[in-house]
Amino acid sequence: MKKIVWTSFGISFVLVNVIAEVGAYYTGIYIHMFFRIALIVGVTLGATVLGGTFKLIDVLDQEKPLAGTVKDTLGADRKKA
Repeated sequence: MKKIVWTSFGISFVLVNVIAEVGAYYTGIYIHMFFRIALIVGVTLGATVLGGTFKLIDVLDQEKPLAGTVKDTLGADRKKA
């Protein structure tokens, strides 16, 4: 998860600033740094949520057996008396 956050942060940091500078060069409209930071944080949070969702969906079909002293399970970890 940490890798997803840092990767999306780096990509959004570079892309937002490049797009803002190119837009300022061609249109003359300057995007304030506060708005750029808000865009970077928004893109990072969105990518983090989507990345976490995809990771959860990937492990959804993998069943993990229970372990320990569970008494009310019908699975393979229940001791036969």
